[in-house]
Amino acid sequence: MADNLPSEFDVVVIGTGLPESIIAAACSRSGQRVLHVDSRSYYGGNWASFSFSGILSWLKEYQENSDIVNESSAWQEQILENEEAIALSRKDKTIQHVEVFCYASQNLHEDVEEAGALQKNRASVISGNPTEAAHSACLPSGDESLCSVICEAPKEQTPSSDLETALEIHDVEVTGEKEKHYDNKTCVKSASEEETSENVPTAEDTALQPKKNRITYSQIIKEGRRFNIDLVSKLLYSRGLLIDLLIKSNVSRYAEFKNITRILAFREGRVEQVPCSRADVFNSKQLTMVEKRMLMKFLTFCMEYEKHPDQYKAYEEITFSEYLKTQKLTPSLQYFVLHSIAMTSEKASNTIDGLKATKNFLHCLGRYGNTPFLFPLYGQGELPQCFCR
Repeated sequence: MADNLPSEFDVVVIGTGLPESIIAAACSRSGQRVLHVDSRSYYGGNWASFSFSGILSWLKEYQENSDIVNESSAWQEQILENEEAIALSRKDKTIQHVEVFCYASQNLHEDVEEAGALQKNRASVISGNPTEAAHSACLPSGDESLCSVICEAPKEQTPSSDLETALEIHDVEVTGEKEKHYDNKTCVKSASEEETSENVPTAEDTALQPKKNRITYSQIIKEGRRFNIDLVSKLLYSRGLLIDLLIKSNVSRYAEFKNITRILAFREGRVEQVPCSRADVFNSKQLTMVEKRMLMKFLTFCMEYEKHPDQYKAYEEITFSEYLKTQKLTPSLQYFVLHSIAMTSEKASNTIDGLKATKNFLHCLGRYGNTPFLFPLYGQGELPQCFCR
């Protein structure tokens, strides 16, 4: 088979990151002979996605100082007089000064391995002290930080749903704990008795309190194939340029995508769902009727703000957060629009940037689901592989 491979190429692409893979695919489609090489053992470069054991191997690789170029005379003899050899680094110099923190319970057993793994790989599955494993690895910092974990778990095993059910039961019991029945007689506790006993938990209260599921290091390794970790955590707008490129080039058939089901915002110690569509706005229980009308009026304006320059021309030089305050929006609505819809900086983005971002968000709604975002089912590392295929 090696004899049938071409010996001359029009384009040589080094690395299988997303930009390199798109360039290689475009050159190949235009009829160019492309040599696409990568010194790594996986696709994607800094855009790769790993299982938990895979990320441990990746961390160990960057922790070791193995980036040594062998000065072999065999290939140096092939260099012509007008040519110069350029040594390529196997490691990305932008990833450095990294640390690992383990917040899980560290009760690891030596015989723990990933469920579904073909064989135990001592290089990737750490079987010693998890504290030592954490210190022997390194994480990327800055823009290359590990941000995204895509987890596909059955709904009946979702901790949040179990927690909500437990909280509902707890609330029902709390409303009725002031009345206790003894021998078919209702005994209503006085105010003084309630004050003295309200801080003393009873056996029933203790039993009804939701139990916190503590994740152990052993569980993470055992379930390491049920989730992927993206080196670059990004979501795709459903009407964005990359989605259009995937469709026009037929590359989208090589991957599966999923729509983000809902967008949550953390505000004032609570996690609240952000109303995206018209139905979400009117079905929201956290917004008053006045807020719903205000939000719909503002979002309708953002969809066609270019037609009404008189409403924003005077505010072009100020930040988008200051502009929102002039639109008579409540603080909660300002927070939703700024951080969860426009997703712009509170201090750096001006009014025009915020209006454009809000319009783009609304324009992408409804194409594939209730939110404007898509993501590859098995992580962002699927995209470079699709273009390589």
